[in-house]
Amino acid sequence: MSLQRDTLERETVYSLLANRVRGYLLRYLSVTDRTTVSEAAQRIADWQRETTATTLESDRTAVLVQLVHNHLPRLSQYDIVEYDRTTEEITPGSNFEAVAPYVSDLEITVDHQ
Repeated sequence: MSLQRDTLERETVYSLLANRVRGYLLRYLSVTDRTTVSEAAQRIADWQRETTATTLESDRTAVLVQLVHNHLPRLSQYDIVEYDRTTEEITPGSNFEAVAPYVSDLEITVDHQ
């Protein structure tokens, strides 16, 4: 189901951003423009632990499963992200700009490596 930008209501945006994993993903996309599921899962797991030194493979795997089975389908439903299951690439969708002002307010340090 594809939704036009003007149909994304503020309550929907707040609901989508209420989850930290989705917030982390959208914040990361706001500065990278594209990522893969594996890369996003690693970054999100790092943020959740607040370090890159202690991230466990089990943490990364748990985030990856959440992304694939919950968060990416939900964000794709609202055209906030585009997710290519074949390449595992995630890019901003046509409604990404509708959430961008809210995402930029999230207090997450984004470090390009």
